[in-house]
Amino acid sequence: MKQEDIRLLIRKITLSAMFIAMGLVLERVLMIPLGEVNRIAFGSSAVILSSLIVGPIFGLMIGASVDVIGFMINSVGTYTPFVTLGYMVLGTLPFFLAKGFVLLKQTKITRYIGYGLLTLLVLYGVWFVYSRDSYNFTIGFNADGTPNAIAIDLSSAFVRIIAPILSTFIFLGFFTWMNSVNQKFTEKSQLLNASSIMFIVLIVEVLISIVWGVQWRLLYFGIPQTSNTAYVFYFNQIAFFVIAFPMKSLIVIYGYKAYQRYQNLVK
Repeated sequence: MKQEDIRLLIRKITLSAMFIAMGLVLERVLMIPLGEVNRIAFGSSAVILSSLIVGPIFGLMIGASVDVIGFMINSVGTYTPFVTLGYMVLGTLPFFLAKGFVLLKQTKITRYIGYGLLTLLVLYGVWFVYSRDSYNFTIGFNADGTPNAIAIDLSSAFVRIIAPILSTFIFLGFFTWMNSVNQKFTEKSQLLNASSIMFIVLIVEVLISIVWGVQWRLLYFGIPQTSNTAYVFYFNQIAFFVIAFPMKSLIVIYGYKAYQRYQNLVK
C-alpha cells in the first residue's frame, strides 16, 4: 500500500470516529424525547454527512455504529436490527446520490422533485387531520405490555388550518432562502452546492425516516399496510420529519462546507 493511501485511510478512520461521536451526541443527547419510545433526533445528519465525506463503506459502518452504540449508551424502546439497517443505508445512499448530481451537473429538476415530495407530505398530513377528530399517540407501554397512549385533538383550528399553513411556508421559505444564498455556501472546489445537499437530505430522510421507518414497524408488529395504525405511523413520521428536516439540512450543509474549507487549507 502506498504511503499516500495509508494517510488517506488514517484520515478516514479519524473522521469516522468524529462522525460516530457527533452522531451519538445528536441522536442520544441533543434530542427531543416524546414519551418513552419516540424522539425527534438529529443523529442521521452526521451519518449523511459522513457518507458525503468518507464514502459509502465507512458511512455504512458509521451508521451501524451510531445506532448500536447509541442504543447501548441510552436505549429508547427495544433494539431492532431494522433501525440499524436503515442507518446503514443512510451512510451509503447519499454518496451515490452525490455522484449522480455531479454526473447530471445538478439539473434544476431536483428542485421541482423536492417541492413535489414536500407537497405530497403536506397533503397527506392535511388528509389525515381532516379524516378524523383525534388519534392516540403512543408514549410508552404499561407493565402488562399494552400501549400507553394519549388522545390528541385534531379538530382544533390550529391543527387543521394554522399548522399546515405554517409548515408549508416554513419549507417554501427554507428552500427559497437556500436557493437565494446558494453561492455563499459553495466553495469553488466544492462539487455540491447547498441546494443539492438539501435535496440529498430530503430524499434519504423521506426514504429512510418515513417510508422505511413505517415499513419496519408494520413488519415487526405484523400490522396490515392498510390499517388505521399504518396511517397513524405515517402521520407520526411525517410530523417528526417536518420538525427535524431544516436543522438536519443545515448541519449537513455547514459540515460539508467546513470540510471543503479544511481541504483547501491543507492543499
